Amino acid sequence: MVCAICKSGKAAYFGAAIAIFAAVVASSQLMVSTSEANQGGALQNQMGGQQSSFTLETVLTRDLTYAAGNSERDDAAWDRIQSQLGRVAPSFDVGEWQSLDKEMKGGDIKSMRGEIVVIDFWGTWCPPCRAAMPKNSEMARKYADKDVRFVGICNTRGSDKMMETAEAHSGTFAMAADVDDKTKDAYGVQWWPYYVVVDRDGIVRAAGIRSDTIGTVVDRLLEIQPPKDKPEKMGRSRGGRR
Repeated sequence: MVCAICKSGKAAYFGAAIAIFAAVVASSQLMVSTSEANQGGALQNQMGGQQSSFTLETVLTRDLTYAAGNSERDDAAWDRIQSQLGRVAPSFDVGEWQSLDKEMKGGDIKSMRGEIVVIDFWGTWCPPCRAAMPKNSEMARKYADKDVRFVGICNTRGSDKMMETAEAHSGTFAMAADVDDKTKDAYGVQWWPYYVVVDRDGIVRAAGIRSDTIGTVVDRLLEIQPPKDKPEKMGRSRGGRR
């Protein structure tokens, strides 16, 4: 018995070879196309054109909060966080805004439309709040050119030592003392420190997040709401002398 390939002779042999060669060429073209697409996607991402994998409604995930456990208490805390999301950020009821960095300003939340705002609810009596201040100040400087603002709302209790505490712990962003805990209550603060992130339209998008996940939330929001291009400064040289 002779196999089909041997029986058909050289024609079958060359036909099979041509088919294999065509398959290799097609595969190579696919690899090139995929590579070009990946490069194009990377370029698009660098230019800010890549579509985010998150939406405004899904920026916050439970694992980024202090309510990430499985207990009934954690479930209740998560439910309370979710009740805050998607609503217009309440106005601040605070005293005078102060800052160790004069470039970092406070003000009412409504005046901050167009910016992403990270609100740090803290207390002078709270060790974790004080410990987080240097890193928060660092992030405030890092994200400032992306129109992201950090502000601190100091708990009413012990607020007479607000600036003394801020200076001792490198808290350089703008902060103000809460009046009779009114702002704390309006934002549903559950623990200390308590962070709330407000989007450029003044809507609460995250609350109750851990201090080590602030950057993650801000980066996700920046994918969806990148900063607007700023006009170049006038007076730049248009060309050197020849």
